[in-house]
Amino acid sequence: MKLTPLGKVIIVLALLVAAFFAVRRFAPDLKLWATKGTASTGAKNEAVNKGDFDSLKNAPPDPERGKGSEGVAPASNNLGGGKLDRPLVVAINTWAGHSPGIVFNNGMDPNPGSSFKKKYGLDVKFVLFEDPATKLAAFRKGDVDVMWDTVDNWAREASILAEQNQKAKSFIMQDWSRGGDGIVSLASITSIEGLKGHKIACTQFTPSHFLLLYLLAQSGLSPNDRAAVEQGIIFTQDAPAAAAAFKAKQVDAAVTWEPDLSSAVTARGAEAHVLVSTAAATNIIADTLVARQDVIDKSPDSLRDFVHGWLEGIDVIKNDPQGSYALVGKALKLDSDTVSGMLSGLKLTPYADNAQFYGLSGGKAHYETLFDTAFVIWRKKGLVTRPVEAKDWADTRFLQALAAAYPGQKVEEPKLAAKAPSEKDRAIINKQIQIHFTPGSDEIMAGSYLVLDALGETMTSFGNTYLRVEGNTDATGSQRNNLTLSEKRALAVKDYILKSFPNIEASRFQTIGHGAANPVADNTTEAGRQLNRRTDIKVVLATQ
Repeated sequence: MKLTPLGKVIIVLALLVAAFFAVRRFAPDLKLWATKGTASTGAKNEAVNKGDFDSLKNAPPDPERGKGSEGVAPASNNLGGGKLDRPLVVAINTWAGHSPGIVFNNGMDPNPGSSFKKKYGLDVKFVLFEDPATKLAAFRKGDVDVMWDTVDNWAREASILAEQNQKAKSFIMQDWSRGGDGIVSLASITSIEGLKGHKIACTQFTPSHFLLLYLLAQSGLSPNDRAAVEQGIIFTQDAPAAAAAFKAKQVDAAVTWEPDLSSAVTARGAEAHVLVSTAAATNIIADTLVARQDVIDKSPDSLRDFVHGWLEGIDVIKNDPQGSYALVGKALKLDSDTVSGMLSGLKLTPYADNAQFYGLSGGKAHYETLFDTAFVIWRKKGLVTRPVEAKDWADTRFLQALAAAYPGQKVEEPKLAAKAPSEKDRAIINKQIQIHFTPGSDEIMAGSYLVLDALGETMTSFGNTYLRVEGNTDATGSQRNNLTLSEKRALAVKDYILKSFPNIEASRFQTIGHGAANPVADNTTEAGRQLNRRTDIKVVLATQ
């Protein structure tokens, strides 16, 4: 059949109309597909799993951590000129991690007593923004030059800025959260696995949410159980509201930060405790300061001087803690004891820590692993769509320009002493893993290496903890031989991790062989015996 010209036109029009409606129908899926997600498969609220946090294996190792500030590539102290002729406006919140800047500035506002002014001719004005959305709006508008962020939240905000064709850069690490963020719960809940079936209050898409998702992913809960816990989260407006819900006995646990973390425990007395905090999960929550790109381009020397003053502020606090607490307390409308308590829950990060964090002293930048991991998590939750990479959202020139001022400075961390297993130990994570050995020996089979590598990553992220490795066997063979074999297998796990992760301290391991004494299934069947040939892993808190 031969089509007439009119027939051809009609067919073309029909195809165009069909294409139009197809594009409208599938446009959301196409957008998410371009960012490695699909609306039709639930990209708006996908479950988070352990693999999403795999990149955190590159977290800083145990002390002594690398070379500190040694090995930083030298850079010119002159960044091309350009200084502000007005105050540098810095958005902060009520968090003691901002203390170095406040102390060096002698308060919140520009003043003659400011060391920024006296040493560098730089006026600095700190302004309080408790609400992240309001802070970001002021930053985007240009009312704020520099803003506070946690790296996990910065990944989210960078994607938002990218959507609007705006640019900004992380340029200094403020602190590691080391107890300042955590989960308060009923005292009867003693591990992350114990959260199953309980109501948990948390502020959505915040460092609290990120920490909870990470802890659930590391736990021994099944994928279905983790998903159920996630679905049962009660989201609150902010972290204090999450703590308030726990105080009011509306929930069984809450993810929050200091001072609300401690006050929530106090409010419920003996029936409550801190289940886990960043005192254990030491390398998960990091605070940073971010500068607008136009400020970076026009006034790089001012930002360099601001970084230098900030780092000097850490030394001022060390040399005069009480005076510093009083000054910061007045600025943030807190008492000195509260400031001191908040500072005890974090680690202010001097130059060496910054150099390591941004990868200036060699190795992969942990800034990048945190940022990129957080982006994957927020994308799975449907919160972000525009892809962003950490390396494009940081500027390390200001730190590099100061390398000569900190020659040989080391990263300082407390070491854990060896600790024998005790009935008083509290394991915050409990899981069973299958590690395959050559039958009748302690030789690890190659198929188990990935599992063991994941244990090394866990020890890196949970820096202030012990890893208890408990070997178990089935009931085949003599009791003595089974006990000896299980002990050797537990030691083999420890030895493998120490070999693969040389910066992890041997003192952080506890190894136990139970033989066939702790079966989880019937030893009369092969299926049961296979379940009993297992290794139990427990992440034990260093302090009780």
